[in-house]
Amino acid sequence: MNDMKIIGFGHYVPKTIKYNDDFKTIVETSDEWIKSRTGISKRHLTDDENTSDIASKAALMAMEDAGVSADDIDLVVCATITPDSFTPSTASKILKLLGIKRAMAFDISAACSGFIYAMNTASAILTANNLRRAIVIGAETLSKIVDYTDRSTCVLFGDGAGAVVIEATENKSVFYCMSKTDEENILYANALKPQGVFKGGLIDDYHLKMNGQKVFKFAIEAVNDAINSALNTAGLTINDIDLIIPHQANERIIAAVCRHWNLDFNRFYLNISEYGNTSAASIAIALSEAHHKKVIGKGNRVMLVGFGAGLTWASMIIEL
Repeated sequence: MNDMKIIGFGHYVPKTIKYNDDFKTIVETSDEWIKSRTGISKRHLTDDENTSDIASKAALMAMEDAGVSADDIDLVVCATITPDSFTPSTASKILKLLGIKRAMAFDISAACSGFIYAMNTASAILTANNLRRAIVIGAETLSKIVDYTDRSTCVLFGDGAGAVVIEATENKSVFYCMSKTDEENILYANALKPQGVFKGGLIDDYHLKMNGQKVFKFAIEAVNDAINSALNTAGLTINDIDLIIPHQANERIIAAVCRHWNLDFNRFYLNISEYGNTSAASIAIALSEAHHKKVIGKGNRVMLVGFGAGLTWASMIIEL
């Protein structure tokens, strides 16, 4: 077996919804200001569910969609920058919540490109170890690390999870996967300092920080590079792709990419207005939602495009 196919799709978001107008009580902003600059209208925020909780619910939906049980899963990979704990991994907690026994499980941290990194990694592990099926998840509880006094970031992010079940196959269903990283601190969240207890405190400022203008410029360049690299390596043209599912960060980024490629806006699947930026979960949620809404189906070629902190960017062309 030398490839993989997706056999199940799932997603889950917390029940609490915060609309743009809700933020007027904590920062100076407005519905019009947020919507016109980002395309976001609302986002879902967790009350008491941690990353493993929402991830396991998305994974369970994907398993039910695939018609598989816990005994059928050999591997769990979770892409997240908001794990439950430093250790054990969020994936290992998901494994326990789902009742999966003796499977390999680990996390991947590649921010908004993480789900594609995880798909690529899981596919390679299935092939290398002659395994059958994996659950690949993108899950975030970004509300844990958002500074709700910073209007430049707090209005952007939401919580949620998306998941797929992939199965090893001898039929070609992945045409191409690329991933790149270029270190630059224009979007980041700090962790603990070394020997913090002897320097006056254990916890540094862990909130998300972003240079919006630089991120916006990088994102447009990264998406164009990811699309171009995928098409060139796969020997395809943009007209061979039925739908592009990008990381859901900002509608203006997608508008700029559409102009570059002379594409209609509807060639991209967007749900940022409903969920905001959910980092590693965004592509996974959008992919599952597009499947369950029957926007995509068997035989469609779909391009996934991620870009985010790291800086990272990645793309994958799959045939359903």
